[in-house]
Amino acid sequence: MSHTDNQREFSRVDVPVRIEIERHGLETFKAVAEDVSLNGVRIASNESFDADQRCDIKMVLGGDGDEGEQLIIQACGCAVRLDGEYVAIHFDGLELEGYHHLKNLILHHSLETDQVEREFDTHMGLHRKG
Repeated sequence: MSHTDNQREFSRVDVPVRIEIERHGLETFKAVAEDVSLNGVRIASNESFDADQRCDIKMVLGGDGDEGEQLIIQACGCAVRLDGEYVAIHFDGLELEGYHHLKNLILHHSLETDQVEREFDTHMGLHRKG
């Protein structure tokens, strides 16, 4: 799978990120993101999701279990694609500090940094500039 896809607004990077997901009204569970973009994540999970199911996502970067060294990115979104064991979650809310950390994570792991920079320049946060 290519790191970019012309039909996507943002490039994805194949970087495992530990996440915790709380589906509204259900218990929180842990997973690992298969890939990450500025507007969502794809996870492999045995947990069941409904299409458009709302959820809160906490991405845990670094620390290897040491909470003092962890960087937390919090987002909210919904399940937009269910494909076997994979679930794609689209972000529709991301705190400002988390947005900057996520941009840095993507730039650091991207093979096509010029393309990623262009995507950032054409967007204001998660939305296209008018």
